Amino acid sequence: MSDKKYIYPCLSSQDWGWFRLSGAGLANTMFVAARAYINAKEQGLEMLSPTWRKWGIGPWLRGERDKRVYSRLFYNKGISGFRKLWILKFQKSKLVTYQGNGVHFVDLEPKHKMIYEYFRKITRPEAIAQVPNVEELKNCIAVHVRMGDYSANWRIPIEWFKGIIENAQNLNPQSRFLIFSDGTDEELAMLTALPNTERVFYGNAYADMVAISRCKMLVASDSTFSCWGAFLGRVPTLFYRRNFPSIFSGNVPEEIIGASIDMPEVFKNIILGDK
Repeated sequence: MSDKKYIYPCLSSQDWGWFRLSGAGLANTMFVAARAYINAKEQGLEMLSPTWRKWGIGPWLRGERDKRVYSRLFYNKGISGFRKLWILKFQKSKLVTYQGNGVHFVDLEPKHKMIYEYFRKITRPEAIAQVPNVEELKNCIAVHVRMGDYSANWRIPIEWFKGIIENAQNLNPQSRFLIFSDGTDEELAMLTALPNTERVFYGNAYADMVAISRCKMLVASDSTFSCWGAFLGRVPTLFYRRNFPSIFSGNVPEEIIGASIDMPEVFKNIILGDK
């Protein structure tokens, strides 16, 4: 009997092979897929295609724009279809399973090029069709405000984002800000009322990540969603707080400044870059 092993990126405890119930959102499942892909390549093993499609009622109950189904974002990369289902059902002993966030970006950051290429190759063109090109976004500042599924104590104060935007506008009145958020228009009104500030949504969560990756700077929430956008595009990132390890290895600007709205010099220089 063959002792061949397969790499299995298990995205949920309720993964049924062609869909999963509940479980982690897109950003946290990307850790699993990326880590499984790297190890499959390095160990010379075949990988089962991740089960991206997810069904959950939370986004529907909260009335979010993105229902977080993830079914039309990526092509299958690896073993899929009936062969995948067969291995999951009858060859479980041959699976080397990857789950969870691991150490976030710590071990992935040195493999950035490989991971970037992986997601580039599996991305369906229609999934990011609404995202403006690099030239349109390269001078924009992305602002990610996580609201919908975060309790009040996990949310970053909206006043902090407002203060950062106003400080940046004082430095460079031409600065353009793109607000990415799962909050309501009412919750974001304090920000969208500011000059050169626009709320955007490019059709799905992954498209928004790609848009963030094309911006010159990110003002982030305490969210791995923010950080995947930054990671993919090597985008300098400013945090109020971050409850996980750093994204980069010191070669891309990344700062945690707490409640202060005084930006470090490196970020001031980024803001002034297109003045």
